Parts: sequence; C-alpha cells; structure tokens
Amino acid sequence: MLRFRNWIAAAVLASAGLAAPVVANTQMLPAEGPWAPNDYVTAIFAVQNGKITLPRRGNPKTEAFFDRLIDRDNIDQLMAGADSVSEKRQQILLVLSATGEFRSRYGYAVALGDDVENELVDIQIFRLALIDRLAVIEEAQACCGSAIATTLHGTLDTLSEAHTFPSDKLMMLAQALAASYQVIRPRLARSDQDALIARLEGLIAREADPGLKTALAAVLKVARHGN
Repeated sequence: MLRFRNWIAAAVLASAGLAAPVVANTQMLPAEGPWAPNDYVTAIFAVQNGKITLPRRGNPKTEAFFDRLIDRDNIDQLMAGADSVSEKRQQILLVLSATGEFRSRYGYAVALGDDVENELVDIQIFRLALIDRLAVIEEAQACCGSAIATTLHGTLDTLSEAHTFPSDKLMMLAQALAASYQVIRPRLARSDQDALIARLEGLIAREADPGLKTALAAVLKVARHGN
C-alpha cells in the first residue's frame, strides 16, 4: 500500500513536470492566505512522510491546514493570475490530482472507521468547484473531459453511500453538484452525460431519505437539460 501511495504521489508530480521533495517542509505550507498549486504537492508529501496527520477539523494541529486545503480563494487566485490559459489548465489539473489523492486517503480512513466523513464530503465539494473552473477554460473538453467525468463519478460514489455519511452533508454535496453541473455539462461527451444520468436515476430510485431524494432529483433535472 505504501509503495502504491508513493507511486500515486509521484504520478501527480510527474503530470506537472515537478520533482518529488525528499522531505516535505510543512513550514512552506501557509496556515493563512491562499495556497498555490505547489502547496498541494507539499501537503501530500507532508502527510505521506508523517510530518502531519491527515488534516481534519477539530484537531488544532491540522485544522488550519484543512481549511487551506479546501479554500475557494485558492481557485480564485489561480484564475485571476496572469498565467496563460494553458498554464492555468495545467495548474488546475495539478490541484485536481492532488486533491484526488487526498480524497482517496479520506475514503480509506472512512472505510477503516475513522471519523472523517465530513472532511471527505467537503473536499469533494471543493473538487466540484475545481472542475467547474476547468470547464470554463477554452478547449477543456479536448484534454480534460475524462478528468471531469471521473470527478463526477467519484461524487456519485459518495452520494450512493447514504448509510455512511450524514444526510445534511450529502444534501450539500448534491446541491453543489447541481450548481456546478450547469457549467460542466457542455464539456462532457454525450456518452459520459448519458452514463451520469443513468447513475442518478438509479440513485433516486433507491434513495429513501426524502430530502436527499429531492436534492438528487434537482441534479437530474440539470443533467437532463438539453438531452
């Protein structure tokens, strides 16, 4: 498992043309203010090398790191920068890859019984905001449609586990998905759109919670628009 995690982290860096740090210097991670894409890479290795535990709320040693991890100002700063469209696309993909690694770690922790369900949902909401911004970048469909679809399916994976996560958090995730999907949908191939619609229909048919069922129906309405 450790070797696999090392490979994942190295792959994240390789996709961005970066070298892996030998030792993650947590002092390089800003506890306040926006993070740059490279800070996400540093954060991965800080956790992997045992410099910090998996960030979570309620832990005074890591709560500030978690808040920075999902801070929307990080995305806004990136989008407002002077970098080219191509560079911004690469940077968003780097953050998406890094937060995907964090999502996997939180998912694994939840499977082992750790109480980080809220953090897992929050990071997925942040990832929806990332692909929302990725979708507005020119030519995103040609290079990023697969990354966008994969993120959406990961979101539906969590929404399908109502027995594991607090219903109010799942409703927040569904609402975030509905809001982002309006921007994301045009960047998806028709086959991806159809697959997501089919999954949503199945989730709604099986969902017993009235509030979550309504939230999922709102996502399906957006997903069906124009189809």
